[in-house]
Amino acid sequence: MSVLHILSTPIGNLEDITLRAIRILKESVIIAAEDTRTTKRLLAKYQITNKIISYTDHNSKMRIPVLLKYLDQGDIALVSEAGTPSVSDPGSQLIQAISKTEHVISPVPGASAVTAALSIAGLPSNQWIFIGFMPRKPGQKKKIILWAQENNTSLVFFESPYRILSSLKLIQELSPANSLVICRELTKLYEEVFRGNASEALEHFTKPKGEFTIIIQNGKTRITSS
Repeated sequence: MSVLHILSTPIGNLEDITLRAIRILKESVIIAAEDTRTTKRLLAKYQITNKIISYTDHNSKMRIPVLLKYLDQGDIALVSEAGTPSVSDPGSQLIQAISKTEHVISPVPGASAVTAALSIAGLPSNQWIFIGFMPRKPGQKKKIILWAQENNTSLVFFESPYRILSSLKLIQELSPANSLVICRELTKLYEEVFRGNASEALEHFTKPKGEFTIIIQNGKTRITSS
């Protein structure tokens, strides 16, 4: 019986990794990675030379039997490009497959863009919901934003630089007075934290770049604009 480690990696700064995660990466018979190039940079920093294999949503059906065979040899680690596997990243299909075997599935917690953003937002910790990436379709976006409003629940989600402006325009339409915290490139060189409403955000992010974690404030506690 071996262990599949669901291992969190840094979301930007390569120093944001636990001692336990480094040890497990060194001890794993193979490391399954969403982006092998990104993972190789992390492994090189900590002088880890273990075998690495690509694991994505697109090749999961082909990779799962291979990884099951490796589990017969010893423990393996699953890592995403950044953050935690299976949280808006590949991993759920592998976890489901291994849960049907005698092998163990164990988390190795670490950096998270969600908790990092919430930690600096100043929100009540029991009044938010995380939805991963905002849906592409405007109708689905609208339902989610209105649901959060009606339930006085702050909304946390990821957004790409290609869709953030359309999302901000919809927020401006549905929640013009609501405060936002928009975190860009968290823990990276060009980290930025914006506070304000949707109109102010649209004026600020005219040419958005990087990865975004967005919080829409709902409920009684308000985020102070800056």
